[in-house]
Amino acid sequence: MVLLDALAHWWQKRRAAGDAVAQPLAIHVHHGLSEHADEWLVVCEREARLRGFAFEAQRVSVPRGARQGIEGAARAARYEALAASCQRHGVGWLLTAHHANDQAETVLLQMLRGAGLPGVAAMATEGDLPLVARESTRVRLLRPLLDVSRETMRAYARARSLAWVEDPSNEDRHYLRNALRHDVMPAIASHVPAYRETLARFARHAAQAQTLLDQLAQLDFEMARADHASEEGDDRLRRSRLQGLDAPRLANLLRYWAAKRGLPMPPEARLDEWVRQIRDAQAQASLELPHGDAVLRLYRGDLQWTPVYDVSHADDVMPDVILHWAGEREWRLPQWKGSIVFTPVPEGESMPGSIGERVLRAGPLVAKARMGGERWRARAGGHSRSLKHWFQSRGVAAWLRHVPVVWQGGTIVFVPRLGVDGGVQAQEVGAGWTMAWRDEV
Repeated sequence: MVLLDALAHWWQKRRAAGDAVAQPLAIHVHHGLSEHADEWLVVCEREARLRGFAFEAQRVSVPRGARQGIEGAARAARYEALAASCQRHGVGWLLTAHHANDQAETVLLQMLRGAGLPGVAAMATEGDLPLVARESTRVRLLRPLLDVSRETMRAYARARSLAWVEDPSNEDRHYLRNALRHDVMPAIASHVPAYRETLARFARHAAQAQTLLDQLAQLDFEMARADHASEEGDDRLRRSRLQGLDAPRLANLLRYWAAKRGLPMPPEARLDEWVRQIRDAQAQASLELPHGDAVLRLYRGDLQWTPVYDVSHADDVMPDVILHWAGEREWRLPQWKGSIVFTPVPEGESMPGSIGERVLRAGPLVAKARMGGERWRARAGGHSRSLKHWFQSRGVAAWLRHVPVVWQGGTIVFVPRLGVDGGVQAQEVGAGWTMAWRDEV
């Protein structure tokens, strides 16, 4: 309410001065966790509209059994909702009313939880809004009251005769943050009155130190990046180039890399185990290090992040899938978590590895699970060899070989990650199509 009132005052002054300023938007997130939540929504909408603001309410569902706890789950749901609203309305700046007491509580809370520098760096006055998709418009998060104490804000609210809502859950000492607020912070204040400023300064120093560590990790990342990993999103690091890094520096790089991929911060014990295995593995060893919804893999000397691919077992039965091709651009094969994409070759051009349209229409295409013993050739007149041979020679990792084989009658037409079989490749110009595999993991 303080932020709403102060922003309304600023906005009205700008309008009175003849400045062209957009109408502010107030966003309320309804978590559904309190029996009073509907009443709070009514209050927020009323106060926003009385001040001439646009208003939007977002209802979210907070899982009560989430691993990060109900507070963490509510925060994640809240930021997702805020990000969605900002994108929908073309909002470039989102303001929140975090204040100096929030900052001090966050720093102390993160220290007690054993968080590293990113955690104790706490909140910045300005930054990017979390959980906004990469391809989306950038949204900046601003906390204009971060240096203002709760006591000063309360005095402002009383002076302006503001009405506000007190959330009863803020009194529940079952939550560690509330226990710190009501039991610990007053005791600290009695001995160190300037504790908020001290903790805020510590948070700034931690943020500066983390920035330097990130810059070092970026240098190490570029140094270790595999030469053949040039495509965006295909970052791979050469293990041989990491051998010169000591354990803390390698841990810093892995921590930075996980954050760069949008993954949760690995616990210290897990990070130490990663460092040990990467440093101690034999020259040709393969590693699989699961983390969240991804896996850090060492394969043929390269470290890379991959999705968690399902592993097929010998007794798994994958039914055949039939397509009577009639110009489709995509053939979805969800049981293999992917699609075959058909792309026409431009008229008058030839494309190595393409397939003629007459061949595609000659009979039904059948996607079958690998049975073993299938043979493929790279070009017409070339030697046919086993799929295992081709996968190995082309460096297709073992976890990427769970793919269908496309047949037409008794002839192999296409193998994902290898291409169109040489026996059916187009020899003439025109009326050809390329076939490619697209993962949908």
